[in-house]
Amino acid sequence: MDKMPIIAVLLQGIPESIVVYCFGMAIVGEYIDFKRILIVSIITPFLMMFVRSVVPVFGVHLFISVLIIFIMLWILLKLEYKKAILSSLLSFSILLLLETLILPIFFNKYETSYTQIFGDNMSRIFYGYPIIIIYAILIFIVYYFKLPLIKGSRVKLNEQKILD
Repeated sequence: MDKMPIIAVLLQGIPESIVVYCFGMAIVGEYIDFKRILIVSIITPFLMMFVRSVVPVFGVHLFISVLIIFIMLWILLKLEYKKAILSSLLSFSILLLLETLILPIFFNKYETSYTQIFGDNMSRIFYGYPIIIIYAILIFIVYYFKLPLIKGSRVKLNEQKILD
């Protein structure tokens, strides 16, 4: 299976993990604790790199990735397990959706293919940044305008202040 170069883990994996975890917290109405998210976002890409190197069947790593995100949200970021399940599924699904929608546009525009991109480390890294930027904008909208699917501590606390 695909072996992730360490430079891709550092320059793309960590920022991608940051947006995945930030979205995961925002979509369930919780506060984004950036220090904890940063720590988890440094650990996660290295776990993913390991999983991708040992899992021989393409696609299985996706299920393991969701499991890793769930465990990080539940244990390290202290979400309730139900919220952690929903959060991990939604945040990873949004990432896959953005990749599925955006990457083909760039491949067509610049007349490249997946094999060409994955063959060049810098292309591999920089083709992921538009996805990360769009994901960050989505997080801003959900977090700033308080549009979670579940009312978490951040939304409940603010509603209580309004009622007082």
